[in-house]
Amino acid sequence: MSDVQTAIEDLVQEQVESRIDDAISESNEIQDIRNDVETLTSRIDDDIVNQVVKEVITKLMSTLDGNYVMVKKSYLDSLTKKDVA
Repeated sequence: MSDVQTAIEDLVQEQVESRIDDAISESNEIQDIRNDVETLTSRIDDDIVNQVVKEVITKLMSTLDGNYVMVKKSYLDSLTKKDVA
């Protein structure tokens, strides 16, 4: 293969890849799919982290002496408001 032929093939390949990238980036459907995937990925990550933290806290609480339970702060706040009223 000559250097000219190789250069032409490389240029054509670059142009094809560039056109494909442009078509993908300009496609609303593909952008919507990317956004959906990013949203789902972030939700999954948050859910997994929350689940792990809850499990760790639950296991730590079970090692404490006494009778401890986890209670939502909003529930405690509602009890406090009832006591005041």
